[in-house]
Amino acid sequence: MTPKAVLKATLAALVTVAVVLYAGDFAWFEYRMGNIKPDDPLQSMTFYYATEIKGGKVEVFDDQPQTASCVHSIFPHGGYKPCWRFSRSGIRRISRVIVRSAPMSARSHFAGWTEAGDGVVLVANAGMAIERAPFFPTERTEKK
Repeated sequence: MTPKAVLKATLAALVTVAVVLYAGDFAWFEYRMGNIKPDDPLQSMTFYYATEIKGGKVEVFDDQPQTASCVHSIFPHGGYKPCWRFSRSGIRRISRVIVRSAPMSARSHFAGWTEAGDGVVLVANAGMAIERAPFFPTERTEKK
């Protein structure tokens, strides 16, 4: 056999094993969903959020316990994560980093701001501000 044929046979065998493993895991999950016992196949997990603070320390928000359901299986099924993917400590780290979504000129939800020609500079527009304002206009701000 050529190395290319060996590679194809190995790849086909790996794909077949993965498909059979997933199908068996799914069939076992469906069987257990039909014959439900306490904490099988679904379990409720409690966890806490934590974030890093200055000095490399971690702050755990233990006053806000969170609950999530997980499934006892190898793969995710029914929209639930497998229980083995939850950390044993019950702490899920979150980041305080805020990703910048769009430049200010691309945002159109500010009342009264419009793009000026090339889209780089923002200018105030009183008429548009009144249309987009989240409050009820008074006599002074109403259009005439």
